[in-house]
Amino acid sequence: MKGVELFFPKQKEDDFIHSNCLIGINGSGKSQILELIAEIYLFLDMLFRPHNNNDRETSPFGFLIEYEIEVDQLTYLIIIDCPKINTKKKDISIEILCSDKSEIKYNPEAFYKFLPTKVVGYTSGDNETLSLPFDLYYDEYAKYTANRALDNPRFKDAVDYEPMLYFMNYNTNLGITISSLIFEEEIDSIKVLKDELNIKELVSFTITIQTNQRNAPFYKSNGDGGIKLTNELQLWVDKLIKCCPKAVQDEDDIKFKRWILEYTLDENTVKLFKYHFKNSLELYTALYKLELLNNLIIKDDIVKKIKADRKERKLVTKMPMVSEDDKVLSYSELKLKLNNNNTVDYLSLSDGEHQFLNVFGTISMINQDNCLFLLDEPETHFNPRWRRTFISTLKKITEGRKQDMFITSHSPFVVSDTKRENVYIFRRKDSEIVISEPNQETYGAAFDEILKMAFDIDIPISEESLGLIQELENSDDIEFIEREIRNLGESYELSSVYRRIEFLKSQKN
Repeated sequence: MKGVELFFPKQKEDDFIHSNCLIGINGSGKSQILELIAEIYLFLDMLFRPHNNNDRETSPFGFLIEYEIEVDQLTYLIIIDCPKINTKKKDISIEILCSDKSEIKYNPEAFYKFLPTKVVGYTSGDNETLSLPFDLYYDEYAKYTANRALDNPRFKDAVDYEPMLYFMNYNTNLGITISSLIFEEEIDSIKVLKDELNIKELVSFTITIQTNQRNAPFYKSNGDGGIKLTNELQLWVDKLIKCCPKAVQDEDDIKFKRWILEYTLDENTVKLFKYHFKNSLELYTALYKLELLNNLIIKDDIVKKIKADRKERKLVTKMPMVSEDDKVLSYSELKLKLNNNNTVDYLSLSDGEHQFLNVFGTISMINQDNCLFLLDEPETHFNPRWRRTFISTLKKITEGRKQDMFITSHSPFVVSDTKRENVYIFRRKDSEIVISEPNQETYGAAFDEILKMAFDIDIPISEESLGLIQELENSDDIEFIEREIRNLGESYELSSVYRRIEFLKSQKN
C-alpha cells in the first residue's frame, strides 16, 4: 500500500448515499483499502476517545487523510498528517477548518467529536483481512470491561463508552435481525427488507447469557466465579431478563450463572422491549457489548501471541472461534413468519437472504449522521435480481442520511448504477497497486463495457463456449459447424459463425 493515493468526491446534495465502488480482480488490493481505512480510524479512536484511550499508542503506518464532517450543523474539513510508522500523538499534525472559513484551534481533549460516529465493517468472505482491526478493538474493549468489573485500582474512575467500530458477520446478523424487527415500526426502511424477503414478522428467538461457564476466566464449580460484569452490563442483562416473562433458572443454570431467555414476540413482549430500550440501536448495542465479552474466553497467552505476530511479522492471524457452549452471549431458535403464514427457522434461509438481512438490516438500523460503512463484497450471495437492485435498495434505505460508504465488488450490476467519479479500478502491476478511473461513464453502461474496463474481458462470454465459437469460425467443415451451432445460445459473437457458413457455401458453389 505504500505510495497509494486516493481522492473521493464530495457527497452530492442528494437524499441518499453515493457509495464509492472499488472494483478489480481478486488480490488487486480492494479489501486492503477498506482495512487501511478501518486501521486509521481505530488508531485515531484509541488516541482521542474520552474513555479507555491510549496516548502512548503509535501509528501502524504513515498516512495523510482529509475528510469532511458535520458537527452542530456546521461542516468541517479535517486534515490529519501522520508522517510515518510509529508516529506518536504529539507528532501528528491536525487541522480543523470550518465551512465559514474560520480555523478551529485543535484541542486534543475535544477532537473526538470530529471523528466518525460509527465505522461499520462487513465482509462476506472467509479471508477476513478487514476484520483484523475490529478484532483488536473487541479484545481491548473486553479487557477494559473486565478490569472495571474486577475493581482494578487503575480503572477506579473508568466508565463505559459507546463502541465506534462495529463489525458485521454471520453471528451479529441474528442480533441485527432481532433488534430491527422488534422496533420495525420506528425504522421506515425495514418494510423494504420485509417485502423483498417475504417476511411477515418475527415469531420467537432465544438468547443465552452465561458468565460462569467452564472455560470462563475465574470459573468456580460452586457457582461463585466466572466473568464479572460491570454495573452497566449487568443492567443490560437485567433488562433482557425483564423482557422475558417466562425466564427461569434450574440448578445448572444457577451454577453456571446462565439465563436461557426464550422470547415469543407477542404484543406484551414488544411493549416490554420498547419500555426497557430506547430504540433498535440501543438494544443491538446492549447485545453487541455482551457479545464482545466472548473474547474473554480466549486464553490470554493465545491473544498475546496473535497480537505480537500481527505487529512484528504482519501475519494475518485471526482470533480462534469461541464455541457456542462457551460464549457469554449466543442466539438460537430464531423463527420468522413469512407472508404465506409459514413459520421458518432463520437457519433455513439461504446465504443470500442472510446476507440481505445482514447488510441492509445494519444500514437501516445505524442511521446516525457521520457514520462510515466499509462493505467488502456485500452482494456476493445475492441472486442476479438482487444484485441488479442493490444500489436502488440502498438509495431507498439511506434517504435523507449524512453518511458515507465504500463498497468492493465484482458485480457489473453495482458498477452500472454508480457514477464514473465514484468508481475506482484496481490492478496489480508487478508488486505495486495501480488505481485508475474508468475511461468512460459507468452509470448505465452495458455490462460488456464494464467487464472490459475493469477486468480486461473483451468478449463477455465464458471461456469454454467462446473456445467452441472460435473453433467454428476457423472450421472448413459446414456440416460440423451447422451441427455444433445448435448447441450454442444466441450472442453477438455467433453472427461471425453464420457468416462463416455463408462464406463456405458461396465458395462451394
